[in-house]
Amino acid sequence: MTDTIDHEYVLGTQSDELDRLQMQHELWADAARAQWRIGGFGSGQTLIDLGCGPGFATRELAGIAGAGGKVIGVDVSKRFLEHAKVYANDGNDAGVEMIHADAQDVSIGEGIADGLYSRWVLSFTPEPERVIGHISRAMKPGGTVVIQDYVSWASLLWAPMNETLGVLRRSIMSMYEAQNADSSVGQKLPSMLVRHGFEIREVRPLHRIARPGEPLWKWPTVFFRTFLPKVVEAGHMTQSEFERWDAEWRELERTPGAFFMTPPQVEIIADKTR
Repeated sequence: MTDTIDHEYVLGTQSDELDRLQMQHELWADAARAQWRIGGFGSGQTLIDLGCGPGFATRELAGIAGAGGKVIGVDVSKRFLEHAKVYANDGNDAGVEMIHADAQDVSIGEGIADGLYSRWVLSFTPEPERVIGHISRAMKPGGTVVIQDYVSWASLLWAPMNETLGVLRRSIMSMYEAQNADSSVGQKLPSMLVRHGFEIREVRPLHRIARPGEPLWKWPTVFFRTFLPKVVEAGHMTQSEFERWDAEWRELERTPGAFFMTPPQVEIIADKTR
């Protein structure tokens, strides 16, 4: 690992966050696996998991790469990388390497990778085009990148609508802006990729609806109850606003016909041409 300053995730890196991230990966894994198939990720390849976190996707990518293949995980959290190193190696024959670095500053190598996967990383990155530049240098000619990210986080919706939907949107967007993050980065990524030598193969929508009691309903429930106290702590939401949201969300869970619509995302698949 490189000797860089460790960064704490907004939601922390303790065991409860590991559990949440594992649940999150399992709920969205079908989308990732479909993206990897379309991207042509396969045996013997060198694959990069950019923003690998605790390694849940890294482990699956190592299974795809197999013997003779290699997976490189990149993340800013040493604690997550330590977990990822052990977890991704368990039962896999692929070589697994971990790089401790900010995606904006990482040096992975020149022309070494056949494929790269990144989910919900660039929307939290103040300078996403710098990241795309590093990705471009790391890819072999003909290599493929698979990116999943938000195109309009502020379009998150639930119904029936209540008073706290607008408060939650405003508060979280304020948190994004304070961190110089871009919750609409997916709108800009195709053009960035083209500028850095990629040809866009596909841009596909990813937008899901969950109803109370369904597995996907756990995703917003656990995320909001974990993240919103951090938003309160940072001064972007009041404690009373959080408590009002919590009460209205509990009511929503008991409302026949209620649903939650995830923020719209894009799946981008692009091939390195120059």
